[in-house]
Amino acid sequence: MGCAIYSGQLSAGEKIPSVREMAKILHINPNTVMRAYKIVSNDKLIVSYRNGQYSVTTDEQYIAKKREDTAKVLCCSYFDNMFALGFSKDEAIRFIQDYSKRLKLRTNLQ
Repeated sequence: MGCAIYSGQLSAGEKIPSVREMAKILHINPNTVMRAYKIVSNDKLIVSYRNGQYSVTTDEQYIAKKREDTAKVLCCSYFDNMFALGFSKDEAIRFIQDYSKRLKLRTNLQ
């Protein structure tokens, strides 16, 4: 759900299905949904209401900050793994540039 919020698939303030509704949609146990909602709620990305309803936080700056923080973690993980494989920083950067071109991804890496 975090990625859906970060990417804008779920907008700030948007209502999301209740635990029971989401469990029905995903065909999973409501306890699983509750655990997932609790994680995202603890991360302050969603807000729960007393009536069992949930919505995405309205704090767009917070969402942007969490998105950036998550991207930094992913970048660190990428570089840590590339260094463990013996790549230099320049090689790791060149690799991701070349690979993204082959995947036809639009990238701002230079």
